[in-house]
Amino acid sequence: MARTQRPAPEAESPQPIAERSSRQPEKRIGPFAGGVGVAVWLNQAELPDGGTRTFRSITVAPRRYFDKQSNQWKDAPSYNPTDLPALIFALQEAQAYCFTTPLPGGELEDSEPTPF
Repeated sequence: MARTQRPAPEAESPQPIAERSSRQPEKRIGPFAGGVGVAVWLNQAELPDGGTRTFRSITVAPRRYFDKQSNQWKDAPSYNPTDLPALIFALQEAQAYCFTTPLPGGELEDSEPTPF
């Protein structure tokens, strides 16, 4: 199934996904100290039958640091142990948001158990 990235809605915007011009996360948690944070994105995938499926994905913001040699801010490929509480909190908040917020044009399905 081919994935097509579509602009995500602002929290207060009822505008359809296809009509949004700028790509913004549906929800941000953070950034916290060091730049650690999580973003929830609204995406659509084209189905083989020509329809689309709306789903969410989550990205984790990298830890940021200032490199004195290059005099620039950079992204770190890893996290410090002190980043973990904020990262865990942000991921739990993203999980709760995804399980309690209906997708646009849909409702939460009560038949599926919450996997936590």
